[in-house]
Amino acid sequence: MHQLRSRHKRALIIITALAGITGCLADLGGTIILGNRIDGYQQLKHTISQMGILSSPVAHEIALCWIGMGILLIIFAVGFRYVYENSKKLAGIASVLVILYGIGEGLVSGVFPADKAGEVHTWTGLVHDGIGGIGVMAIMVFPLVMRKVIPDLMKVSIIFFLIGAAGVMLFFISRIVVAPDNFLAVYKGSWQRLYVLDYYGYIMIIAVRMMCRRDH
Repeated sequence: MHQLRSRHKRALIIITALAGITGCLADLGGTIILGNRIDGYQQLKHTISQMGILSSPVAHEIALCWIGMGILLIIFAVGFRYVYENSKKLAGIASVLVILYGIGEGLVSGVFPADKAGEVHTWTGLVHDGIGGIGVMAIMVFPLVMRKVIPDLMKVSIIFFLIGAAGVMLFFISRIVVAPDNFLAVYKGSWQRLYVLDYYGYIMIIAVRMMCRRDH
């Protein structure tokens, strides 16, 4: 009976870890594939959110992609909390951070497009940016918390945090720069993709570590 329970636990860990990896890869692949279907869209210059505005020819597809990503990352966060239950408080905080990202940049972004009325955001655009911004801030802190949950990944966690934080700051600056021909403003899509790739890479490393643990 104990061996059977252990197998069930192991299966649960693998499923939730794979959910995290799948969510990251699906979002990355989805944005690349769907972005190529938009005339004039440039991955390095345009933001990811522009793919989801109502006038976008792939609005529905990218919305489903984001919602799916959000659900998968939430599943991953639940499994993660279980695997690292020995660090109950910190693991719980780290799990909540991933859930906030899954909700903000996944579910909410999929349901509320980043639309504008002229130069002003619509109410859906404000919700998109506001809740999505909370999700980004949450995932930015994630590596800092994880350096205590998995001490042997201390240096890796700090490196991923610094790269991600740099991407977030560059993206934020690019959004407020007035001059449209400014280098930072022109390549805002690059800065956004920098931190997305960074955090997804980190999540996938954690997911692999989950599957490699043999104490459950």
